[in-house]
Amino acid sequence: MLANRLVVIMGAIGIEKTKLSIDVAKVIGDEVLNVDKMQAYAGFDIATNKVSFLSRCGIPHHLLVVIPFTVDDFPISLFLSLATMAVNCIVRRGRMPIVVGGSNSLIHGLLVDYFDSSLVKPFVIADYCMSLSFQSCIIWIHPNEVILNEYLNCHVIEIGLVEEVKEYFDAHNNYVGGHWSSKGNRRIRAR
Repeated sequence: MLANRLVVIMGAIGIEKTKLSIDVAKVIGDEVLNVDKMQAYAGFDIATNKVSFLSRCGIPHHLLVVIPFTVDDFPISLFLSLATMAVNCIVRRGRMPIVVGGSNSLIHGLLVDYFDSSLVKPFVIADYCMSLSFQSCIIWIHPNEVILNEYLNCHVIEIGLVEEVKEYFDAHNNYVGGHWSSKGNRRIRAR
């Protein structure tokens, strides 16, 4: 891999990680690499909180909408191959990748010299010491849970999530795999 430095922005859902990555990219002239597994799938733009083309402010984004919604799985091995290619392309252009998202397994897989898939939540293991492939500036945003939940409860209704889910159910009869592998969508499907 060509890169030797990364900026990583990670944290809980709905805390504006992508907005921060765009602001950072505007200042230091870099490109954004999505590491949110569900944003890699096509469709469900509101439910997965995909950044719109206009909101990207001209900053190139990579690994957004690269998997059809019908694909059952997005294995870490495939992500690592795609991410490695994207990182190398970004670096060849003389830019630094800004890695942003909430899929910690994907972030971990990208950052470490050796990826151990048996580690389910490596970032919360006490005394876990990673051997990093990159010099990394890791920004992990911890929100106040009460405030975040209040914001999300109001925000998803305002932006049309209910309508998006209804349209999706109306348009598709096959509710397995892809987006349906996420916990929230399994709960919706069960109702």
